[in-house]
Formats: sequence, C-alpha cells, structure tokens
Amino acid sequence: MKHLILNNPSYIKLEEGFREWLEILGYAPVSVVSHPRIMREFFNHLESIGINHIEQVENETVYGYFDYLKGRKKLRDNGALTNSYLNKHLQTIKRFSDYLRDAHKQSFTTDIIGFPVNTPPQVVLHQKEIELLYNAVPNDEYGIRDSVMLDIYYGCGLRKNEGVQLDMEDVLYDRGLLYVRAGKNYTERYVPVNDKILKNIRNYANDARISLLVKDKNEPSLFVSQRGERPTGDSLLLRLKGLKELTGNTVLQSKKIGLHTLRHSIATHLLMGGMKLENVAKFLGHKSIESTQIYTHLAHELQSIP
Repeated sequence: MKHLILNNPSYIKLEEGFREWLEILGYAPVSVVSHPRIMREFFNHLESIGINHIEQVENETVYGYFDYLKGRKKLRDNGALTNSYLNKHLQTIKRFSDYLRDAHKQSFTTDIIGFPVNTPPQVVLHQKEIELLYNAVPNDEYGIRDSVMLDIYYGCGLRKNEGVQLDMEDVLYDRGLLYVRAGKNYTERYVPVNDKILKNIRNYANDARISLLVKDKNEPSLFVSQRGERPTGDSLLLRLKGLKELTGNTVLQSKKIGLHTLRHSIATHLLMGGMKLENVAKFLGHKSIESTQIYTHLAHELQSIP
C-alpha cells in the first residue's frame, strides 16, 4: 500500500488529516502509521472507479471495495487475502468514518458487520473455579496482591493493560468506581466496584503495598512488582498461572487461561445472572454491542455443562 500514489488533492488531505486525528487521540504509533496506509488503498480504489469526492461514498461503495479486495491477491505470495486482513480494513474504514464525523461533520456508514475468522474457542471458568483461584491465594503480601489482581480482572472485568496501568488515584473509593485511563483504543471509562472489592483494595493499599512492596513512596501504580515498580502483564499472568496450579484441581489445571479469561468469565457470569447485554457491553467498555454478543453463546455453553 505504501507504493500507491494518490492524485486527488482532497484524498491526500484526508489521509493526512486522519493520521493527525489518530495521533491527537493517542492511538498507538503502529495504528497511526497503518490506518492511513489502509485508507490510501481505499482512496486509490475510489479514484479508479471515478469517485472523486468523499461525499459520494455510499454503503454500496464500501461493498464494492470489499468485492475488489476479495479479488485482489497478496503482494508477497499471490494468495488470496485473509478474512482477518479484510476485517482490519473494515475496522479502519469505520474508524475513518468516525474521523469524518468528528472533524468534518459529515460521514458515511456501512452495514457490513465483519468476515468470519476461525479463532480458538474462548475459555470461560465456572464460578466454582473462580472460587478455587481465590482460595488458593497465599497468605503473604504477594497473596494479598494476587487477591486484588483477581478482583480487578474478574470482579471488574478489565483488560490486561487496563489493569497494569491502574494508578492508586484511579480507585475512587467515595464513588465506588475505577477510572480506567488506558482502555482499548485509548478510550477512558469508569467501572463500578462493589464494597467487598473496594475493601480488599484498601486493605492491600494500606498494608502489603506500602509496608512490603513499594520502595519509592511516589510510585503511582496500584500493582507493584517485587522490584517495587509497575509490573508487566506477563508477570501478573505468571501469578495467575501459579494460583491455578495451587488449586490442585486437575480440571482447572488442564485449562489454558490468561488474564483475559477472567474478563470473559465475569461477562459470561453476568449474563447468566440476568444482566442485560447492553449493560454488560457498557461494563466491559465495548463500543459495539456486537463485541459482547459472543458471551451469550458462552453463557449457554457454560449452563449446559454440569
């Protein structure tokens, strides 16, 4: 896509404006580079079919573009483009439409949902298995941190990086909320926290974190590693895997789990408990309810397992 040349001045300007918009909103550097390149291919296609103004783009135009992509070969091995590649283009085009709406007060929409991708089945834990993880927490300062880790990733349903980036000031005790500043696509949100979890976090913050873990009193991170600094997601994952082994439960030990498994599990359990899909989507920080619908299937599957 880097080799494509645009001739239309308005498309050149839109590509640059899109890049600046992504940068200003704090998107990852790789996205700031890749998304405009993807749009360059879309603009190049528009030029090739005689559409010279973005206002002329309609739903049928986007469908035509994906028909073109399905017929285009890979640049390297001449094979067909994968559905994952098509989904990346679709995601970028939808993000570009957000940019148009935000920066130019105009946009276009498409009703294309996405293209099926063969992904491994999601692992969801039973509530009893979650209890086993909590019961396996060691009775030491790291165990207290492990308990809060389970609270954050299961009880609050945070993504891996969202939990790692939590600061002490992000726990709003008086409002019963967590302020998630490092959400997906750099979006922010507030997550409700129940009293039990708040009490657990407060005990950890006032005891193990200060007396045994923190080496620099100015360290802002909620989670603190053995070195007294913000841990990585991988180090927290190792603690989770350690808890799994400590349960002694052979079924649980046979499952491949990660921090995201806890997020999948709470979403599924909330649906099983009767929470509306829209509220689960809001709890998880999903922009589209389509991302949450997978948990309806997981809930049915989990309920069918004795």
